[in-house]
Amino acid sequence: MGSNDHPETLSRKARGRPPSLTEDQIVDAALEIIRSQGLDALSMRRLSQRLGRSQMAAYSYVADKQELLDLVAQRTLVDVQVPDESAGPWDCRLRMLIDGIDSQLRRNPGIAGFLLQRMLHSDRRLVDAFMAILLSAGLREPQVLLSYAMIHTYLFGRYQVALAEVPRDTTDLPPALAQVMPHLTGLRGADYYTFGIETLIDGLRARVTENSPEGR
Repeated sequence: MGSNDHPETLSRKARGRPPSLTEDQIVDAALEIIRSQGLDALSMRRLSQRLGRSQMAAYSYVADKQELLDLVAQRTLVDVQVPDESAGPWDCRLRMLIDGIDSQLRRNPGIAGFLLQRMLHSDRRLVDAFMAILLSAGLREPQVLLSYAMIHTYLFGRYQVALAEVPRDTTDLPPALAQVMPHLTGLRGADYYTFGIETLIDGLRARVTENSPEGR
């Protein structure tokens, strides 16, 4: 064993993996399949075809589809930066963290829901960052858990609701719908996102105030 061998190289040698492919190439191939054909299309067989390797050879790099999906999730979320306390008060840091995650979700719409489902398993640093920010705000531990669930649900819901399905025919509408529907065409995706996040954080600020001695 050479003294200059990188630990990752040693690990691959120990597992009998051929050195001709890298983890980045494997994840890139998986992402290409997901982006072109959808998450359900990803399989070890298709991965092998994309890589130009036999299916058995693919298993020497990745144990199974579960491990492959973990690698995809880790790669996609790794660029999300966790703001430190110097970045500003808790509500600013929370917005920065949410914006960072949402940016990655928008860049990878085909796996947005999957990433959120697997975030706790694949990238606990982000979940921990949420908890730390919410605790620093002065929320109680049960409120922290509930707040994270609310944030997670909001982000997940953004990629499950199809705004295109909102009825756009303004004829024969009931009064309230007739009043608001003309404004639908002036709204963009960023408007929905900004309004939702600002409303969510406003609600958390109210909870923090309730917890403070002055708010009791």
